[in-house]
Formats: sequence, C-alpha cells, structure tokens
Amino acid sequence: MNDHLRDWLARASNDRRQLVAAAAKTTVGHLWQLAGGHRKASADLAERLQDASGGEITIAGLRPDLLDLAHKVLRGAA
Repeated sequence: MNDHLRDWLARASNDRRQLVAAAAKTTVGHLWQLAGGHRKASADLAERLQDASGGEITIAGLRPDLLDLAHKVLRGAA
C-alpha cells in the first residue's frame, strides 16, 4: 500500500484527480491500483506524477527505493 498516494487521492477532488492523471498520461484507476499496492509506479511515471501534481505527489513518496539509487548515482558522479 502506498499511503502517500492514497492520502492524496482521498484529499483531491475528482476533477483534480482526473487532471493530474491525464497530465501524467495515466488514469485515476491506475492511481488507485498504485495506492493499493497492486502495482508499482515506474520511475518515469513517478516523475510525471510529481510534475503533473505540482509536487503534491512526490517521487520519494511513490518510490522511496529510488532515493537510495539516486544517492548512490550522485555519490559516484562526485
């Protein structure tokens, strides 16, 4: 289960959910599947949702496992 996305879905109006989903090139139904833990957002989708929601949904909230990878890549680049 993804509490971050579930909480956002619960707070957002239906119109806002539709707008963000469309801008991220997905569906509200898919967002509910992600929130329920039935699917896992790709890194690309997580980024699109963060952008589409203006940061209300975050990559870190959707995929905290990507933070470790990002830190590892950044340390390697330094």
